Amino acid sequence: MSALFLVMIFIFGTACSQIPDFGGEIMYSVEELESEYYSNYPEGGEITKKFASERVFEIEWKKVHQGMEPIPERPIVNFEERFVILVMLDTKPSGGFGFHEFTVHENADQYVVFYSEAHPGDGCFTTQALTRPYKFISVPDTEKEVKFVKGDTVLNHCNE
Repeated sequence: MSALFLVMIFIFGTACSQIPDFGGEIMYSVEELESEYYSNYPEGGEITKKFASERVFEIEWKKVHQGMEPIPERPIVNFEERFVILVMLDTKPSGGFGFHEFTVHENADQYVVFYSEAHPGDGCFTTQALTRPYKFISVPDTEKEVKFVKGDTVLNHCNE
C-alpha cells in the first residue's frame, strides 16, 4: 500500500471516530422525511422536538414552512408505529451551514439523536441569505426517552 493511501485511511478513520459511543446500535430504520436549509420557524435558537401525534406534526410542519406558498405536502406517518423528530439549527448568516453528522442510536434505555454542524470555511462560496437548516425524521415508536446530543462543529475547507 502506498503511504498516501495509509494516510487517507488514518484521516478517514480519525474523522469518523468523533461520534461518541452511546452503548447501542445505529438505527437503520430511520426515515428522513425532509431536510432543507430555509425555514421561518417562529421560535429562535436550536429546536429539538419529538412528535407522537398527527395533530402536533401538522402544527409543527406549518410552523417550519411558515410564509411559503404553497406549503409543501406533509409526509404521511403511521403514528401507531412511528414518531417524528425535528432537529433545527439556529439561524445562520449565509448558506454553507448544515448538518455534518446525523445519526440515531438505540440502546437499552433511550434513543440518542446525535448531530453536529458543518460551517463554511475560507474560500467557500455561499448564498448571502439567512438560512436555518433542519431535518424531519421518523423512527419506530418506543416508550424510551429521546436524548439529543450535539457534537463538535466541523469547518468545511472549500479552498482545498
